[in-house]
Amino acid sequence: MAKPVVNKGVKLPHVFAILFLLTIVMAIATWFVPAGTYEMVLNEATKRKVIDPNSFHFIASNPQGVYDVFNAIVKGMIQSASMMSMVFFCGAAVEVLNQTGTMKGIMGGLVGALKGKGVIAVLVIMAVMSVGGAVGVFANPVIAFIPLGVMLGKSMGYDEVVGWAMIYLGSYAGFNVGWANAFTAGLANELSGLDTMNGFWLRVAFHIANLVLLCWFVVRYMHKIEKDPTASLTYDPEAAPAEAVTEEVGGSKMTGTQIFCAVVTVLGFAAIIYGSVVGFPECPAWFGFKGMGGKKWGVPQYSAVFVIMAIVCGMGGFQGGFFDRLDKTFKAFTKGMTALTYAAFVIAFSRAISVIMTDGKIIHTIIYWLAMPINQVGNVVGAFLMYVANVIVNFFIGSGSGQAVTVMPIFAPLAHITNINASVAVQCFQFGDGFTNCINPTAGVLMATLGLAGIPYGKYVKWFLPIVCIQLIAAGVIIVLMQMFSPALLAMGLI
Repeated sequence: MAKPVVNKGVKLPHVFAILFLLTIVMAIATWFVPAGTYEMVLNEATKRKVIDPNSFHFIASNPQGVYDVFNAIVKGMIQSASMMSMVFFCGAAVEVLNQTGTMKGIMGGLVGALKGKGVIAVLVIMAVMSVGGAVGVFANPVIAFIPLGVMLGKSMGYDEVVGWAMIYLGSYAGFNVGWANAFTAGLANELSGLDTMNGFWLRVAFHIANLVLLCWFVVRYMHKIEKDPTASLTYDPEAAPAEAVTEEVGGSKMTGTQIFCAVVTVLGFAAIIYGSVVGFPECPAWFGFKGMGGKKWGVPQYSAVFVIMAIVCGMGGFQGGFFDRLDKTFKAFTKGMTALTYAAFVIAFSRAISVIMTDGKIIHTIIYWLAMPINQVGNVVGAFLMYVANVIVNFFIGSGSGQAVTVMPIFAPLAHITNINASVAVQCFQFGDGFTNCINPTAGVLMATLGLAGIPYGKYVKWFLPIVCIQLIAAGVIIVLMQMFSPALLAMGLI
């Protein structure tokens, strides 16, 4: 018997250790980085509070101590409670579907339909997810689809990474350059005084190019693990071979109760998508769903749908009397939540970093310092530096909309002063906000999905870093070319 392959390379620390060390580094920074703040004013056009770019001033420092580092983890958990709840309840719903046999039946049907067409299936799913990402639907909600993607990937004979990639990387292939994302590019355009859909066709082209790059990367990985299963990022020599999983799932048949659960699941995900894009109207109190309407859905509503899915599928899918079904439902419910404890707490630990910087009052100082060099160079180099500054800011401010209302009120007037085209400034923001979402340890959604899929962050970084570098370099080149040829692009109506 061949000896297992031993990785003699440098072993990266546990992801919690990495995040904890970063929290300590940020706490130390609060002792040396002067505290500062911008005044927040109401933008009449968007009805959002934004930074007054001329209001920065230094304030009394608030350095973070030893206790603050530990307390930041607790505060990060409190601030991330909504997202963590969604992860827990998503796990509960998936476990109920597993124990009722619904997942096995669904995967059996899909495997049968896609037998021998794994590459095509992955490409189609990535393309569909990328469109959802481009319109801003699949950002936080992508977490909900990860368990389904992982099961489908394994059922087709691959591994958790393929399942994760076709959902997350597919979604963010569109989200990172979203041509119709009202929460990032749309908001940034508004804050810059541009039409919401300014630069639409250029971003469509960026989306297609980004999707092709990521699809090539994922398919390359698929072929690699087909030839050598030990090359998988999640390779476990004691796990059942992927072919055995495929054969078992592919031979399953759905019962009437499993079909019922499958319908409930489809309706649940359809509600999440519709609620995110359109929003449900407010329902009268007697209808029983008053809190679910009246606005576009967010994480709390997704969580509620998962709770509904878990309980309805459990009561309809398990056998026995009423109380027996109820007991089985909540045993599966708690088991599913327990299985995702790791993934949920990754979110809390990553949030602790921003807690330290906020409480230490250094976020605005960092942004102020990043903006200063842009004033000192020409508009082409300035545009490139604006892009680099946004890449750095994205490490500190993970929310796309949060970064837009923080950065664009500074960079929009700065672009005007330095003769940088306003559309180019928006693209600097979008590229800076986008690509590093797929590698930043402070990106809560990334860390949560990796935890859900059981993919070690250290191995993932080594695997995906070359692609991020390609994306960032290409984006920098595009920014320079957009600024150089901005008069021609403007004449053609592309910006």
